[in-house]
Amino acid sequence: MSFKHDHIHITTQDVDDWVKFYVDNMGATITSTVESFGVKMVNVDAGGAMLRISNMTGVEKQLSKQTGSDVKPPEGYHHIGFLTENVDAAMDELVSKGAKIEVPAADASPTLRCGFVVLPGGALVEVCTKLG
Repeated sequence: MSFKHDHIHITTQDVDDWVKFYVDNMGATITSTVESFGVKMVNVDAGGAMLRISNMTGVEKQLSKQTGSDVKPPEGYHHIGFLTENVDAAMDELVSKGAKIEVPAADASPTLRCGFVVLPGGALVEVCTKLG
């Protein structure tokens, strides 16, 4: 199974201010705004580092649904996102090597299927496959 780096996800309740900081102070450019798991996310190219900035991720969305109350993410670094050809098979492979599923794979949008795993050592990783 091959993995390709896609993004570093940063979470904050001040999305516009954080995006503005990267643009104004680090020469970053906004590359797109997308919706994933029903959450607006801003993609920023900061010197070749692809950042995704939002107020929550699919992890908090799923945990909020499970608990019935709002789960807020930590401020700052949240996870690294990777693309692979088959998210379900990739997650199975990672689990067989010691990772634990945080959020099972699900359709994040009509064109993207993603899931989250915690790797040995505690790093949270999102694994995605482009659909269609």
